[in-house]
Amino acid sequence: MNQDKHVGVNWYFLLVVFIVLNLAIVETAISQEVFVQTGFEEFATGNPPKDWEVIGGDFEVSGDTVKTDKKALAILGGGDGDGLGVPIETDNPIISVEFYVYIEGGGRSFNLKVATADGIGENNGCTYINWDAGIVRLYDGGAWQLIGDFETDTWKYVYIVADVGKSEFNFSSGDSRDDALGAKPEKDLPFRNAALGPTAKWFAFYTWGITVPGYVDDLLVYEGEDALDLAVDPSGKLTTFWGRIKTP
Repeated sequence: MNQDKHVGVNWYFLLVVFIVLNLAIVETAISQEVFVQTGFEEFATGNPPKDWEVIGGDFEVSGDTVKTDKKALAILGGGDGDGLGVPIETDNPIISVEFYVYIEGGGRSFNLKVATADGIGENNGCTYINWDAGIVRLYDGGAWQLIGDFETDTWKYVYIVADVGKSEFNFSSGDSRDDALGAKPEKDLPFRNAALGPTAKWFAFYTWGITVPGYVDDLLVYEGEDALDLAVDPSGKLTTFWGRIKTP
């Protein structure tokens, strides 16, 4: 009898531990601040995403070239220094960025920045990534440096982890989210210049010498280096597919 009671107590203890650990995992998953989480379905076509910061440029939500559902962000052109993005407020020095991207071949497309300056147009202290004629590259403040080949005229998934504290970032890509997150990244890539502060202040798309358009779908920007678990969204609701995230 005492042995049975002892076994029952052990099972009860293990059950409590299991529940506590699972609650801790869920709390960790939903405590990451998410700055952008969109498939652009909630925005009107023909215009930039509502309430985003816009400086000039030909940025618009479009239904012409789309990876999932019915809309994507089209970055069609712009003058040198035009940009589109969202502010970031965080105490975390690490920002992660994920998205599908389609780059038309034959020329230079848009840039991407995780920036630490006060203004969206400032280029120092940021990741400075550009897609150009079948490659993806970075500018380190002195010269363009190759990150790797990048297939054009098809949708690819990009995963970037920017560490403001180190002024470095990791870059990986693949045909899908699982491919990109599971790929061996190009690591410790330099910012354009050393970060101007301890944390990021902007996520932005940027144009400079752009000659071919690019398209972005299923954009996700969040804090921390752990890939966001899409089984749990920031409101705590379960989700297992991009269509759920694309719903406003």
